[in-house]
Amino acid sequence: MDFTPPRRQGLIFGVFLLTVLLGAIVFSLNRLATVPISPWIILWVTIPLVGVPLTLLIGYRLYGLLTARYRLDRDGFNLTWGLVTEQLPLSAISSLRPANEVAPGLRPNRGLWWPGCVYGRREVEGEGVVEFFATSGSQGILVLSAGDRLLAISPPDLEAFHQNFVDATRMGSLEPIPTRSQSPDFVITSLWTDTVARVLILVGLVFPLLLLGYLALRLPVLPLQVPFGFDPTGAPDPLAPPGRLLLLPMISGLCWLANMVTGVWLYRREADRPLAYAVWMTAVLVGGLFWGAALHLLAAA
Repeated sequence: MDFTPPRRQGLIFGVFLLTVLLGAIVFSLNRLATVPISPWIILWVTIPLVGVPLTLLIGYRLYGLLTARYRLDRDGFNLTWGLVTEQLPLSAISSLRPANEVAPGLRPNRGLWWPGCVYGRREVEGEGVVEFFATSGSQGILVLSAGDRLLAISPPDLEAFHQNFVDATRMGSLEPIPTRSQSPDFVITSLWTDTVARVLILVGLVFPLLLLGYLALRLPVLPLQVPFGFDPTGAPDPLAPPGRLLLLPMISGLCWLANMVTGVWLYRREADRPLAYAVWMTAVLVGGLFWGAALHLLAAA
């Protein structure tokens, strides 16, 4: 039987956060492109650099909510939450307890979670580490114990889920299933031990960071107007405030981020890893192109 956790509150809250962040990023980019050099420019640069990774994390949390599902039958328990999958044979589950019996007001440690999207971990003294895949407060959470694993879940009807567990246990298993646990952590660990992947990702990141530092040093000595493009004849046009040049490393950094995420997605499958390497190499080439563009514009200033 499938159980879908209540997720309306989490989706509304997450979309609101995403909208606010995207609005702040667009506003800061607009200010960066139009205002002259001033201490405020540090803020306009910082907001996109911090905001874009946050939007990706919030987007992934929303993806987890949209795919959240628990399945319980006479063979075992299955959980899906974004890229996380958990599979436990019914015989491995020793108990189902309300969250408040494990710890009063049980919730994850500080992190990127919000009301309606309760995702994370917390170590409870005498119990162990509780992994949260829930959408409710502690009143609506059940803690599933299986060996040294503690999973906090929030089926829409706790009593119905518990009764379904009791009924499935009484019927017995028809086809025992193996224990299986898969999460994005295994991809990151595998990726970081891959020398080629690690070098390509780091080199791709270094290009926009070095370009940002180089332009930050050059901006104070540039004229009030600098070229930010060229007309069909090759003449510098249009002219813009020097702060607009900082858009180049920011766009380069966003390209690197998009390529990194795409590459990680491809890297999960052994057969697609050459494509992942190609995507990360593209980020290095794009970083070099942005360096060339910045140097060309500075030479014409």
